[in-house]
Amino acid sequence: MVKQRIFRDIRRYEHLTKSHNAIPNKEVTKTYLTKYKNSHILTISKKYIYFLKVGDNMLYDYLVNNYEKGEPIFLMDIVVKGMTEENIRYHLKKMTDEGIIDRFDSGIYYIPKINIFGEKSTISAETVALHKYVSRRGKRVGFYSGYTLANRLGLSTQVPIKEEITSNYAPAQVREVSIKNQKYLIRRPAVTITEENAYVLQLLDCLKDIDKSAEEDMKKCGKILTNYANEHRITREQVDKLLAYYPLKIYKAIYETGVKYVSA
Repeated sequence: MVKQRIFRDIRRYEHLTKSHNAIPNKEVTKTYLTKYKNSHILTISKKYIYFLKVGDNMLYDYLVNNYEKGEPIFLMDIVVKGMTEENIRYHLKKMTDEGIIDRFDSGIYYIPKINIFGEKSTISAETVALHKYVSRRGKRVGFYSGYTLANRLGLSTQVPIKEEITSNYAPAQVREVSIKNQKYLIRRPAVTITEENAYVLQLLDCLKDIDKSAEEDMKKCGKILTNYANEHRITREQVDKLLAYYPLKIYKAIYETGVKYVSA
């Protein structure tokens, strides 16, 4: 029944070529056909049916099972049993050339979202930065900091030219990196960032640099940071455990702002 239905659908399309260079825009059930026993139906579009060879299936299945459409895919994160890095690079290029996935930049790919007109959407530098340095594969590895954080919290009205991020994936203690035309300042954290300590470290980072990044007076800054601590349920005990990793001037910032934490 599945085979009959698919071939009935094929007759409705205007064109079917051997090159299969179409932009797929409608997901269908992955089905093996007798005629194409070494092929894998990937997508059907208005004009084309695209077939994947078995050699591509392992990687494609891994990508669709581990990544959402529009989510950056970093080459260094891909691990497919039975495939070497060279194999993965080859199949990524092949799938890019055939329009199955898109390449954002060197070592960065994504499965494009397709709109109702069959057009692909692209991803932004901000999306790539977020997934590379802040939330990697759903795991918290960083946070926005410095002038970027001060602006987002309302401590400053200045919009920084370079977004600042503190991340476990920082390539150096402090490094300016470019993603397309957007520049980012990436810093290493005082301690490894986890889901449990990310907000506490972000608060302490903000206090450490508050004399440089904030425009508001210290008391107003204290109210803003107290609201932040309440929102994320930050306790004094959590703060005290991490204070030793920060310079002594942070005690002055805590005193001057009068920031308060939630009760344990």
